[in-house]
Amino acid sequence: MPTVPACAWEPLGHQTSNVAYPDTNARYWLLHYTVRKGLAIRLDGRFPDARYASVATYDAHRGSFTGPDGTPSALTDHRLLADRGSGNPYREPAHPGGKFTITVTDTPAGRPNALPLAPARTPEGAEGTVVYRIYLPHGKFRLPKVTFVQDGHRVRVGTCADALSPGAPAVGAPSGTVPSGTASSGTVPSAGEGTPARPVFSRSGGAGLYPNPDNAYLSAGFDAPPAGQVLVVRGKAPAATAGDRARPWPAGSAQVRYWSMCDNLWWGPGEVVANPLPGGGMDPGCRADFDTRLSPAGTYTYAVGTEEQRAAVERVPGVTFLPLSSATPTARHLLILRNMVAAPGFAEAIQRVSAGSDADRTAEVMGAYHPKAAYCGLDVLAASGPEACLGT
Repeated sequence: MPTVPACAWEPLGHQTSNVAYPDTNARYWLLHYTVRKGLAIRLDGRFPDARYASVATYDAHRGSFTGPDGTPSALTDHRLLADRGSGNPYREPAHPGGKFTITVTDTPAGRPNALPLAPARTPEGAEGTVVYRIYLPHGKFRLPKVTFVQDGHRVRVGTCADALSPGAPAVGAPSGTVPSGTASSGTVPSAGEGTPARPVFSRSGGAGLYPNPDNAYLSAGFDAPPAGQVLVVRGKAPAATAGDRARPWPAGSAQVRYWSMCDNLWWGPGEVVANPLPGGGMDPGCRADFDTRLSPAGTYTYAVGTEEQRAAVERVPGVTFLPLSSATPTARHLLILRNMVAAPGFAEAIQRVSAGSDADRTAEVMGAYHPKAAYCGLDVLAASGPEACLGT
């Protein structure tokens, strides 16, 4: 008999388990399993109506991998084949809700919709995890039904009772966004120490936090701006697919499926900023392609500051406010820029930069798409615009 978990699709959410530098527009769920020879896990799902969906397996170290036969451990929505009689809306014009079947197995070679169970030479008894991700779902959706199969025995695993509970959208865990070394709580310089050095963005490396192979990241740590200042960040925005509906990929002139800029706390488990607002609700620390102001030339400009500075920032034409943590506004923060599923012709995508590249090499590859940042007085930004802050 296969060893099975108590339930399938354990949810994570940035309001309840705010870890691993999440994007607040994503939801994801975990299915844990124990590696056994001959084990197969069958996932019977339906294509969601969403901007993006994927299924991936991870090893005992929470890392993505390549199976013994070279099979990658992730299946993106547009790579999935629909069951007979169904259509995949990420491959062709079709209604969402069509059926798909994925098999997690130790013999995935040549099998459609197959994911490797574990890397080569993984001992029996090691832990593995399936992660199901959805970005920007539209309406209701179903989680895949789960069946464990081994030695002729089939065990259906029920969905966790809280898997689709309302509240915080669950979150994906990016790879390569943990700063190297030990993170500290760094504070803003005291009066007289001057403005801290402007942060620079560089390509992040692997982190072992259930990385999404479809995402690539830039990150930049920074000290909170001194009183009266904001951090201004500007770059060229890639063209992304629009809305929250499933559609075929590649899509016209779209360069990425999705992109976002998120502000996170540097220390601790990797929290994204999530500020409660006085009138209720929450201000998440992420701004995605759909809620970022762009100039006529396609350039974004963020001003990272306190909630008290929001109104003044939002009055500046073309500037998008990004919040510092209300609970710890003077702590060191970490900005993360995501590119998801880069189109083959997008030469300046973060995916084209080798992981671990320094800022100079990152900027060389990305060109105008590489963000620049500088501290700036809010009064200067309001009076003269971001050009006065960045010198461009």
